[in-house]
Formats: sequence, C-alpha cells, structure tokens
Amino acid sequence: MIKFITKLIIFASLLFLVGCVTDTPAQITGTPRTHRGISTTNYEEPFVYEEPQPVAYPVLYRGPGGNRAMLEPAEGAYLGGWLAPETAIRVFEFQADKRHAVFVNEINLGEDVPISWLLHNIASLTTPLFVVHPPRTDDFDDVPVTDLIIYLAQRLGSFNLPMFVAFYPTHDLPAAEYTLLFRMARNIFHTHAPMVSFVWMAPSHSATELNPFFPGHSAVDWVGISLFACWDAENYFTDILKMFEEFYMNFHHHAPVMILPLGVSHFTRGDYRYRLKQAAEEISRLYNALQSFPRLGLIVYADAFSVFRAGNDDFSVSIEPPLMNAYAAAIAGEFFLSSVEKNAANENRWIRSFYSGYVWEDRIYISTRTAENELNLPAPRQTIEINERFFADARRIPEKIIRICYERQVIFIENMP
Repeated sequence: MIKFITKLIIFASLLFLVGCVTDTPAQITGTPRTHRGISTTNYEEPFVYEEPQPVAYPVLYRGPGGNRAMLEPAEGAYLGGWLAPETAIRVFEFQADKRHAVFVNEINLGEDVPISWLLHNIASLTTPLFVVHPPRTDDFDDVPVTDLIIYLAQRLGSFNLPMFVAFYPTHDLPAAEYTLLFRMARNIFHTHAPMVSFVWMAPSHSATELNPFFPGHSAVDWVGISLFACWDAENYFTDILKMFEEFYMNFHHHAPVMILPLGVSHFTRGDYRYRLKQAAEEISRLYNALQSFPRLGLIVYADAFSVFRAGNDDFSVSIEPPLMNAYAAAIAGEFFLSSVEKNAANENRWIRSFYSGYVWEDRIYISTRTAENELNLPAPRQTIEINERFFADARRIPEKIIRICYERQVIFIENMP
C-alpha cells in the first residue's frame, strides 16, 4: 500500500511538471499586437528622415493707403458676435474673456428698430450692426420702398451713433434693380444717418467686382462675405480660407473687408456626429491665418447659427465649453480689437502681396515678382527657385527692412527709416 501511494505521488508530480512546461509561452515573433490603440510593448516605429522643406508665409508691405473708410480701424480687426436673442452681450463677452466691438441684429425694412437691443449696445459700449432685409409682409405693398428706407435712416440717424448697415444681403431682386436700390439707399443714409457705414454683402459664389450685383465703389463703405466651414464628403472642412483670399484680393484695394458671419460646424445632421475637437482646431487655425489680411477690419462669429437656424449644421460656440475655450484663446491677441475706432490720420497701410514668401534654413526669401511689381525695385540677380518660381534672399533687397512674425506667421516689409 505504501509503495502504491509513493508511486501515485511521483506520477502526480510528473503531471504537474509537464503542465508547467506546456503553459510556458512560446517566443513571440513579428510585430507586437496592440489593444485599443495602445502597444503591449515598448515597440516604436522606425525613424524616417524627411528633407526640410521651405515654409510659405504671406507677405505684407507698406503702400499708399489712401483715405480710410468710415469706421475702418488703422490696424487689426474688430471682434463681432451674431448672438441668439436669448444670449446677452455681457454674458457672451464674459465667456469669451474679451470685450467685443460689434454685435448684430436683423430687421426687415418697415419694422420698428429694436430699441431695447440698441440701448443694450449703448450700455455695453458696443457698436450695432443691422442686417436689413426686404419687407416681409404684405402690409407694405402700397408703401414706396423709398419711404421705408427714409424712415429707417431717420430712425437710426436720430441716435447720432456710429453703426453699420448691411443692406439687402440676399440679392433677391434682379441685378439692375438691386444695384439701383442699393445706391439710392446709400444716398438716403448719407443724408439722414451720416454716421452709418454702409456694407455690401457679396454672393459667396461670385465675389468679384464683375458681379452684376456689385453697386460700384462709390456706393460701398465696406464689403462683406459670409463664410461657413462645413464637412465635405471626405470628412474634411471646406476650404473657406482660400475662398476668402480670392474675395479679399478682389476688393481690399478699394474698401475694408468684413466677414459677416464666420462659422465653423461642430455638428451636422448629415451623419449626426459631434466634432468638437476638430472644430476647435479649425477655429484656432482660421483666426490665426486671418491675421495676415491687413484690411480685414471686422470678423463676426456666427454664434446664433445653430441647427434651429442654419439647417443641418451647428456653428455656435457659447453652448460648448471646449469650443468657447478655443474661441477665447484664438481672439486673445492684440490684432483683434474690442472697440470701434474713430478715424485717425491717414498713413501708409499694410498691403497683402499677391505672392507668398518663404522661410528656409533661417533665411527669408521674397518673390522677385513682389520686388518688381509691388515694391518697384529691381530684382536681385542672384535668385533661387522654389516651387518653379524665383525668389531672392531678403538681405539682397535694398532700402527695406524685412522681418518675420512667427506668432502670426507673416513676413513684413518696411522702408528703411
């Protein structure tokens, strides 16, 4: 019996040892697996060296500015907000951690001016901007539109305050009728409300001087465009910055430019997805890039444009803390102004060049076309070729101080003192 028990113990021990050997893992070969995006080892991707590439920067130079338009800032851009009716001006400014210069309200021609909202602006030391649409009801069919315009101009002029009026932004009339009405309205406001700056809103699909709805430079104090960054079919934002640059280059020599409004979508009913992180990054990118347009005088953010107003997209920032934080950080710089300026002495203003410059190996390179066509200087003989165009080392351009602002990502060219 004792021998049997001894044999049984030896047999169990052998089974135990065999089991331990069987459970020992085999050596892992190949790429380690990952779980939920986190590597199970300290495995790192092999380092791939990339050749440094020249970095393109917008170029601003000093040039004859002419007369500043009514309410145009000397430098920088006014901050503006287009708020929902339930959002108070002071509450929005508290969330943004910065005062805003302009706030927007909409009225239809023939309606009463919203006095309480106007007084709220006066108390907040902000400047009102009225978006004026055509009459909405049949009650004014028998009233000449000229009389309605005169009444509105007299009503706003009685406050004796600087204001903006964006007149008939939707272009619902035939082009010839629209331009005639716009010019007549501008003359009426010039007579009865001389402190009101008149704004022409460009159709986004054709924002050029050749547009048949453009009433002419003499009838326009400011030009404006609406820009909304939405999600395309490939899950990217639409490139509204490129659209704005084309619009800006068409008009900035003649009038200051405003964005009325600017919106970045963080939710769409197309796929019912929230993209707060991507929207916050796009807000930061846009406000940083817009600082390179020196005659951009006003940026109004479209906080009122939620899904209830804008259809499928939500552009608001005040109801989402991550977006409000991103917006507050984006507008914190000195370029963005908190109050409307009175016109000061005219000086040579900054002009955006049609051609980009480059920064490469700690040197600044300026396009030979910038030197010849815009600075009226002979192009240096020694040039380099970047992206199939010729550039000169900034140190070889005479009588100019050329510097770079890395924060705004802009190259500045000034005359020697």
